[in-house]
Amino acid sequence: MDTPPPLTPAARPRTAVLGICSILCLSILAGIPALILGSIALKRIGASDGTLGGRNQALAGIILGVVSFALLPLVCVVIAIAVAVARPAVAGGHAKAQEAACLHNVQQCTLACERYALEHDATLPRTWGDVEKYAVKEAPAQSLLHCPQAQDRAVSYEIVNPGRRLAALGPPADTIIVREIHANHHGRRAVGFADGHADMRADQ
Repeated sequence: MDTPPPLTPAARPRTAVLGICSILCLSILAGIPALILGSIALKRIGASDGTLGGRNQALAGIILGVVSFALLPLVCVVIAIAVAVARPAVAGGHAKAQEAACLHNVQQCTLACERYALEHDATLPRTWGDVEKYAVKEAPAQSLLHCPQAQDRAVSYEIVNPGRRLAALGPPADTIIVREIHANHHGRRAVGFADGHADMRADQ
């Protein structure tokens, strides 16, 4: 009777290692090889008439591989819970980024209105077309007149008191000259003041 080739020392614990990996993190990816290699190892050990050892390691690999399959539904549930917990945080971060972009747009539009006023006897522009050349864009294709949170591509901002002189509108820090048309940010809208700063205000 031919004796099967002995397993090398490095190959003997391989099944057990795969079984442990399938339990800890790799599940099916390591569980299937653990079952296959464990079965092959047991067959060779059984046919070796006692010349090959490692039976316990092979059995351990098979058992751990089976356990990994049994734990797979639990792993799926844990992953689903993790995704459900993380989703609001990701959505909240995205909303914050859009709010910051909208606030930036309003501030740039406000500064453009101020530049226009400096060259037009401290008078606010009447339309956005009047201030187009005064707007500073960070990218050529950037639209400063569209809020990224808005559902359509229409103009998102309006000039408050168009054509009026700034001196007749009150203190610059309290005078809104640009505002978001709709409250796109959970009941808040971006507004720009005559002193150049912008802020989010609750819709009233």
